[in-house]
Amino acid sequence: MSVAQHLRINVASGGTQDNRLADVFISYARTTQEQARAVARILVSAGFTIWIDDELPSHRAFSNVIEEKLREAKAVIVLWSSDARASRWVPAEAEIAHNKDKLIQISLDGALPPLPFNRLQCEMMPQWIGDASHPSWPKIISSVAELAGKRAAESDQQPIRLSSTPSAKETMLAVLAFDNVSADQELDYFCDGVAEEIQRTVARGTDLKVVARTSSFQFRGAEKETGNVARALGVSHLLDGSVRRGGERIRISAELVDCSSHSSVWSDRFDGTLDDIFELQETIAESVAQALKVALDPPVAAKPIGPLDYERFLRARAILSGGDYVFDDSAIRAIPLLEAVTSARADFAPAWELLASARASELRSGHTSQSYAEGRTAVIEAAETALSLDPKRSSAFVALAMLEPWGAYTKREALLEDALAAQPNDTVALTELSNFYWSVGRLRDAFAMAERAYELDPMMPSAAVLEAALRAYIGDYQGSVSQHRQLYKRWPDNPGMLHHLLNIAATTGEWDAYDEFIGDIDKFDGWQAADLRAAKAYAEAVRNEDDAVRNHRIERYNEVVEKTGTLPLNVITGGGVFGRAEQALDIAEKASYDYIFEPEGDRAALHFPGTMFGPWSTIKNYPRFVNLCARLGLCDYWVSSGIWPDRIDELPYDFKAEVHKTLTT
Repeated sequence: MSVAQHLRINVASGGTQDNRLADVFISYARTTQEQARAVARILVSAGFTIWIDDELPSHRAFSNVIEEKLREAKAVIVLWSSDARASRWVPAEAEIAHNKDKLIQISLDGALPPLPFNRLQCEMMPQWIGDASHPSWPKIISSVAELAGKRAAESDQQPIRLSSTPSAKETMLAVLAFDNVSADQELDYFCDGVAEEIQRTVARGTDLKVVARTSSFQFRGAEKETGNVARALGVSHLLDGSVRRGGERIRISAELVDCSSHSSVWSDRFDGTLDDIFELQETIAESVAQALKVALDPPVAAKPIGPLDYERFLRARAILSGGDYVFDDSAIRAIPLLEAVTSARADFAPAWELLASARASELRSGHTSQSYAEGRTAVIEAAETALSLDPKRSSAFVALAMLEPWGAYTKREALLEDALAAQPNDTVALTELSNFYWSVGRLRDAFAMAERAYELDPMMPSAAVLEAALRAYIGDYQGSVSQHRQLYKRWPDNPGMLHHLLNIAATTGEWDAYDEFIGDIDKFDGWQAADLRAAKAYAEAVRNEDDAVRNHRIERYNEVVEKTGTLPLNVITGGGVFGRAEQALDIAEKASYDYIFEPEGDRAALHFPGTMFGPWSTIKNYPRFVNLCARLGLCDYWVSSGIWPDRIDELPYDFKAEVHKTLTT
């Protein structure tokens, strides 16, 4: 029997075709009817009976038939969307299901469920086109099976898609670190540099998705096995190779492999001198593009760079790639090498771009010996030179954005969007823009950027933890905590991973995960241990519901403000989470955030830039919260941009009206 035939038998349209009790009732808004039908088909193919009112008129009444079927069903799937939230009937149907403990929630456009359903698990499936292979479906099927009291059938049907069926798996390329087969093992940096130049050329010059260096270069030696790389990075193709260098002579061998068949798509060997290095790299990139049937933009015209200066450039990039400017002197060590290159070759855009990044990193690290004004001038010189030579040097835009104070929202947003426009798959630009959107309350936009960055750089800790954190902000609490657990198990020596895990678990009430890992704070010392102890104190205030414990935290926060003059916004928000929202806002009124507008102004929240916009934030339920936003410059940004924070329609007052009133008074 076909799925279509099975559907006609098992779907009771309007309650007239099938009088048997349905396993699943599907609730949805009329604008998502096609997705609702796809959900029905998938459930039928899994062996469940369903009831869907797809033939009732759009102005349907909440009839006795609908209510009867809703109450009889063993599980209710609610398909949330912006229209579903605004509907009279979908929230009413969700309430009945919730009261009967049989509610399963899916968001089709990123819209979160309204109160009180936003405290429950909701599978986020934005842009879903009906594909049964979506990673959320096993969880949904499992939930339906549990509620229905039956096992899902093994379906031999092809995945159901809507009419706009996508093409085969999207092409995604990983360029691995090329092997050093020279006699001199000190040339590893050179081989990495050659591979990275090819990776960057393909990424910049095509529409292909290319995995970032920080992830693809982690595979060395036996770990380069095709299946291993494909599983870890989710790529369709990989480019591997080797470099042999003897004096001024160089040989580059390269091979492009189709991961699904493990077969070679293209391979070749190139011989030349160091003077030919750019031409060789460009030739390999062009060959890869042709093999993958994509066009490669022509390179920006530039004179050949000398071997000595090219080695300096590669050494500088290796230093920056292997370091972290916040914790070490990598930027400071790279700058002299890049300054030597730009002095010798003033028209070499890649060196100017890297120099702008290094100078901006040094300036923001707090380790610089020069004044902020001097450092700012130097960054602008390098960035503007890079962009005048090649407008697609996205890191130059990011460097300029780093110069702006945290409160310069409009200027930072414009620069970061310029960076992404120059290189749509640049993971640094994606991550920085995600953090920006997060800080102004645009949570769904922030998650979308983080999701793209993580896809392109899945083994970069900062990209991974950003996506995991923002998953909680769009309402997927269990998914967020589960992802945090996996990330911490992958990087158990990373205190930031543990800090994120404990905070998110405590804030969302996922105490099993919290209890499993809280003992690990004893592994760390120094300022990281202090941060982790603060996270534990916050969690205890949330969990214990003890007035004495909570009041002690508020007293401690008051002491910090009296001593320092300010208090991070994540701490203010935390006070609201453990039931002291008004006291937290009192503290915020005493704290100064003027520093975010100063030239060197940093963020007002240490770890979670958009924490006060999270679903758990209670401080935003008070109209005086808008006064805090105005002091942070956010009200001006929202009004001038016309783009408002997510979820403001859930607040118990007219947020937009309050913003306008605050700005006029």
